Amino acid sequence: MTLYSPFFMLGFLPLSAGIYNFLPQKLKTCALCIINLVFYLLCAGKYFIVLPALAIVAYALSFLGKKGFYICLILLPVIRIIGINAIGVSFFLLRAASYIYDGYTEKNILKVFAFLMFFPCIHAGPLARYGDIQKGFDKERDYSAISRGICLLILGALKKLFFADALYTAFDTFYIASTSLSAFAALSCYTLYIYFDFSGCSDMAIGIALMFGFNMPKNFEFPYMSRSVGEFFRRWHISLGRWLFDYVYIPLGGSKNGRVRTVISLFTVWLVSALWHGTSLSYLLWGAWFFLLSVLEKFGVKLGRLCTLFAVVFGWVFFFSKTPMDAFVFFKRLFALGDTLLYSRADIYNTVRYAPFAVFSAICATPLLHNLLCSIYKRVKPLAYMLVFPALLLVLSCLAVGGHMPFLYASF
Repeated sequence: MTLYSPFFMLGFLPLSAGIYNFLPQKLKTCALCIINLVFYLLCAGKYFIVLPALAIVAYALSFLGKKGFYICLILLPVIRIIGINAIGVSFFLLRAASYIYDGYTEKNILKVFAFLMFFPCIHAGPLARYGDIQKGFDKERDYSAISRGICLLILGALKKLFFADALYTAFDTFYIASTSLSAFAALSCYTLYIYFDFSGCSDMAIGIALMFGFNMPKNFEFPYMSRSVGEFFRRWHISLGRWLFDYVYIPLGGSKNGRVRTVISLFTVWLVSALWHGTSLSYLLWGAWFFLLSVLEKFGVKLGRLCTLFAVVFGWVFFFSKTPMDAFVFFKRLFALGDTLLYSRADIYNTVRYAPFAVFSAICATPLLHNLLCSIYKRVKPLAYMLVFPALLLVLSCLAVGGHMPFLYASF
């Protein structure tokens, strides 16, 4: 089961949210723990026991202080070396590590368990901290928050099911071709796909959390509009950037102890980020690329909006390539090196076929449409809510089609 499966959207979520919101306050935490366990049982398969067991371990480690934090971090590479591919384990361990580092020693283990196992965040975050959602355990039912949560859930589902899945199909079509035009089109589609897939998942998780009375941190803020690489990662996967800044960059000295310490801190941040995504050389090259760009920016180099966009887009090549050689071959295609053809008839046909949707997707990845909807909401709220119904119908039609790609970040 996933956040975008028909069973979840039309069955599990309405039933669980309805039961949870109408239970007495003293029973809600226990009910949320049960909901989390049922969800994880339905989506984790044979690895069902992994996260519940780790939750107990994390609770015990929280009484060891900083030692518990480091032990928790070490668990991630150990689990990967052993070969346990439990869904959401990377996000889980970072949440657990932040809980331990921040010094919480919550006596009610059910609250800690509910926080660590919170089902909307299992697949791909956001990386909420215990302080972000602690008040939600004692919060009374708020119908306005529930309605906002439903709207955000539908928006996120629309990003995932309508935009991301179609963009991935286009990427796959262009990727298997062999010309420079197809490489350019593939990279453009992947750039949009990864944004809509990940931000869609985050919006769904934040919306579901609101339906249960919890406020989750924002995870995306139109990152492709950034003027620097540093700004991009303050807008992209915001909760992970915040985690790395607070628990890696600052403890290592940050940028206040000379240039050497700054470089060491940045290197460690990007090494941790790369290894968190995976241990392949391609991810390490991805981290090295952004480490170099971050160092240049720290020492005064200004990229600007266009150069930042190109830098980020080129970085995605390392992200989707299985090996460094695959990345090299793709770059060779992209820049028409060797005997690479510029285009073919099939490329032109596919480009014309996908171009209108890609352009529309690119516009939706900017603040233009968002600002328009916000303006409508401020002036005519009923009209803004009326737009939710056609969006819901579109989501339901996408659900009916089936064959959706899994969330990319669910594999991390």
